Formats: sequence, C-alpha cells, structure tokens
Amino acid sequence: MVACRLIMGEKNAMRRAVPSAILGVFMLALGSANAVADALSDAVARGNVRLGVRADAPPFSVARPEGGYAGYQIDICQAVIAEISREAGKTLTAEFVVVDAGNRFAMLTEKRVDLLCEASSVTLGRRERVDFSLPTFITGAGLMGRLTPGPVSIPPLGGGGVGMPANPPRRLGVLAGTTTEVAVKGLVAAGQLQAQVIDVATHGDGVTALSAGLLDGYAADLEILVDLRGRTTTPDAFVIADRLMTLETYGIAMARGESGLRLAADRAIARLYRDGGIVEIARRHFPGRAPGDAFAAMVLINALPQ
Repeated sequence: MVACRLIMGEKNAMRRAVPSAILGVFMLALGSANAVADALSDAVARGNVRLGVRADAPPFSVARPEGGYAGYQIDICQAVIAEISREAGKTLTAEFVVVDAGNRFAMLTEKRVDLLCEASSVTLGRRERVDFSLPTFITGAGLMGRLTPGPVSIPPLGGGGVGMPANPPRRLGVLAGTTTEVAVKGLVAAGQLQAQVIDVATHGDGVTALSAGLLDGYAADLEILVDLRGRTTTPDAFVIADRLMTLETYGIAMARGESGLRLAADRAIARLYRDGGIVEIARRHFPGRAPGDAFAAMVLINALPQ
C-alpha cells in the first residue's frame, strides 16, 4: 500500500513537472525569438546604426581628410539605414565605429557594431561566426608590382579572369588577417606560387615597402590595389596584373542570428540592384571603370523582387 502511494505520488509529480518543463521550453524559445531582433530593435530605439568602418580599405571604406568615412560599402550601408528608417517610420543615422582587419569580426560577435561596412569577403569559415547579406561586390586577389614609368592599362571592374602570374615576385607582401593572406599562403604551400610571403600591418605599409624596393610585389583585392596605386605620387611606376589569383565576393556582415537586420540589408541591396542605384554608387567610387561581366552577373542574379 505504501509502495502504491509512492508510485501514485511520483506520477502526480511528473504530471506537474511536464507542463512546467513545456512552459520553460516555451519561455526559452520566446527569449531566443526576442534575441533575434535585438540588433534591429536596439538600433531603432537608439536612433542610429553602428557601422564598422576601416580607415585603410579604399575605395570600399576609407577615412576622409576632412573627417568622417566614405566608400562603396559605406554607401550601401547608408542605403540599409534608409531601408530601416522606412520600415521603422523614423529617421535613423549612422554611427561610425573604427575596426581593422584583425578585430572586425570580434567587434560583431561582441555586439559592439551592428554592420561591417568595409571590404569583407564571404567565406564558409567566416559564416560559422557571422552572417552576411546578399553579395555586394565581386573581386579577388590581384597583384601590383613596380614598373619603369610609362602608360599602364587598368583591369576592368571585377578583373579580367583568374590565373597565376607568369613571373611571380620573389618577395610578396600581403595584409595580415585577410582572405588574400590565407589564399596566397595556400598557393605557396601547394607549390602553385613561388614567393616569400611577408605580412604587413596596413595597405599603406605594403605600398611604402613596395615603393622602397623592400617588396617585389603586393597582393590585395584588385579594386583596393587600383585605388592605392592612384593615391601614390607616381602611379605610372606601378603595374597591376589583369588576371586575379582568386575570386571572392563581398557582403555586409552582421552578428549570427540577426535575421531582421539581415532581411533589411538584403531588401536595401536588392532595391539598389533593381533600380540601378548600385551603378551610381559604382561610378562614384570607381570613376572611369566599366563593370566587368562578373559584376554585371552579380547584380542581375541578386536583384530579388520584394
């Protein structure tokens, strides 16, 4: 009889515990759902979106001499802010937060910035840590070397194909913490590229070392090389290879699980592609450069309807 009472008591306790457990799971799921929208709702509540920007990644993100930041990716992020403002029914502004190639993704995961608005390539490894928007640009690792003064042709926007240099530089500089560094070192390890790879802290350091003869070549994303070359006092002393060593896409990065913020970014980017706004942004930051086939295909494929 005593055993029977114990069993019945245990069954009653289990009946009480099951609804409590279900309620606990529901509350946990509700909390997770609220967390998904945190970055977007917090930005609307603050009245601004925190944009992670770099001072040394022209023409995608660069510090202005007069103050502030500008660039192709920053203009796209401003379009995202305009999209959020339309949806929220209030005007939001941009707050610039400086990041670098080494800490940019940590700044996202630590929720110190909402969007990365600089030259961030999309990779599967990075998508384990952060989320990305629709593609915003297509490029790849290019190669710049010194040349005797004379006229030099510039590759089309997005490059002229993929291939290894016929005469690779002996000492090749790369920016530490970038996909170019990983790709170039991988090519060297695989025996596809014969070069000594030297890490530099900034793109400016790389160009300075190349100018001084401390490097024989400098590798970076093609459009960054074109911009860096144009900023030197003797641009005709540098040549940029037409073919790319890698092919990569850029995107606007945000913290994992921020589906609301990602959807707002995708809506803004698709709108730019549908109405041609991306062409105006490209003209502003890549003057005189005609879009290549890869760039045009990216825009066509990602011009998603509402």
